[in-house]
Amino acid sequence: MTNQQKLLKQVTGKNRLSNIMLCGKIVFDVLPQVLLIHMLGLVFSQSLSKKQLWLNLISIAACFILKAGCAYVATWKVHETAYNALTDMRMQISRHLKKLALGFFQERKIGDLTNIMQHDVEQIEIYLAHGLPEIMAATLLPTVIFVFMLILEWRLALIMIIGVPLMWLTKKIAAPQWAKNTKIFAASVTKMQEDVMEYVTTIPVIKAFGKEETKTKKTIKATSDYVYWVKKCMAGISIPMGLIDIFMESGVVLVMIFGTWLLVAGELTITKFILSVTLGTAFTSAIAKTATLQHYKIVFNQAMTGIGSILNEPVPERGNAKGSVSNGDIEINHLYFAYKGKQNALKDITITFKQNSKNALVGASGCGKSTLANLLMGFWQPDSGNICIAGKDTRELSEQQQGSLFSIVQQEVFLFNLSMEENIRIGKPHATKEEIISAAKRARIHDFIMSLPNGYDTTAGESGIKFSGGEKQRISIARMILKNAPIIILDEATAAVDTENEAYIQAAIEDLRCNKTVIAIAHHLNTIQDADKIAVMDNGQLIDSGTHMELLARCELYKKMVHDQSKVDNWNIKETGTGALL
Repeated sequence: MTNQQKLLKQVTGKNRLSNIMLCGKIVFDVLPQVLLIHMLGLVFSQSLSKKQLWLNLISIAACFILKAGCAYVATWKVHETAYNALTDMRMQISRHLKKLALGFFQERKIGDLTNIMQHDVEQIEIYLAHGLPEIMAATLLPTVIFVFMLILEWRLALIMIIGVPLMWLTKKIAAPQWAKNTKIFAASVTKMQEDVMEYVTTIPVIKAFGKEETKTKKTIKATSDYVYWVKKCMAGISIPMGLIDIFMESGVVLVMIFGTWLLVAGELTITKFILSVTLGTAFTSAIAKTATLQHYKIVFNQAMTGIGSILNEPVPERGNAKGSVSNGDIEINHLYFAYKGKQNALKDITITFKQNSKNALVGASGCGKSTLANLLMGFWQPDSGNICIAGKDTRELSEQQQGSLFSIVQQEVFLFNLSMEENIRIGKPHATKEEIISAAKRARIHDFIMSLPNGYDTTAGESGIKFSGGEKQRISIARMILKNAPIIILDEATAAVDTENEAYIQAAIEDLRCNKTVIAIAHHLNTIQDADKIAVMDNGQLIDSGTHMELLARCELYKKMVHDQSKVDNWNIKETGTGALL
């Protein structure tokens, strides 16, 4: 069963009351017209009594009151169901996104996923709350009218539907083009949102390049393309709709012509003639509306296709080992891993990191250090080989069990637009204020937080824009201290901070790593020379591992890296005789 079918089945089951009320609304909408024309017929025949007059007037008033009541209940219930479905859908997408491997987020753009979560899910609400009820009403009303017309005058009933086959044929021919235009329109919406989002986030870079930048022109073009496809979609809909209106109006015209002939011939009373024309007009309007409402279904299917591109993405299989998960040696055995459609990023990695030891991964950019760290934390699953912690294969662990073993301090830290207290509490959701302050002190960030206008209640701003890289790093370290995970991964935590912040961060890390297994991804080799084990990587392979002195004695690549680092550390800017700087 597809996502569309599941959703529609769920919503249909909850919409029984609203459907009954909608049927009542349709009946009470038609009935006053019948009663009014019946009363006029009695007036023309001079047989309308006061009793009949009052009875008809009371009945018409009751129909309007009941119609309003039915419309209210139907609208309330259908919107309640639609918004519940919308909330459930967003929660379902959020839960599914959380389970997906990080590779999914590298292949999909943020703008695309944002568009699905916002625009596509909103389109579902429009279809469920407005499309489905209107389609049902537009289908049920013509059926009721046609049955009534058959009873009233079967010849006029058959003439009334003469344009239906031509309308159906027009819809059939136009449907593929409608679907095609809607798909292109949806793609242009996504492209525009992606470009606008990227444009807004990179305005400082764009301003720095001034007149030479092309990003503004690209964003304007995406917006122009969006407007073009909106117009084209509307043109693609309006032309067939014009033809449908003509075909359906022909049925009403023929009812008027043939009805007049029957009236003159004495085969039709004036009351039945007026009622036939009135009902024929209502029939035509309702049938034409069904063609218009086809657009709802196309947009709904398009939205569900976007949502399905997330929900249908397979979730990596995880185990659910019983009992508590303990810390221990990390054993990596013959590990292979490749990103989708690319060559192996890791090839035959075999290494052990002892419990409560300090370890380092070194090598050139792109050699696989961060990929290996991501596999350790379970962000991806190996293609072959395995990773064991305390003798237990990580594939057997649940996401929560594996996540409880690791903390990571990254070069790029993301802060939520929450208070400083809430940003630190992410490390331990139920932590007390005292625990948060203690963690902040150990991370050497407490004094800085207290200097802020509202202390721990100060908001970080979007993505932590209010703070420097070093300050965000120390907040991140406070989170890690609060979490107190047994294994810590340091991903170049001090690579992009000033000297003062680096000193604070190094002191905090020393405090953080007490009695823990530390794996540092390092480019500055002077920070990891005291490591118990240094793993040297090149082009996705493990070249050698050992202590600093052991590697200097036998690993040519490591010796070269140390030599190059020494040259960089001793590099000075000097002024030449010509005034140039070297």
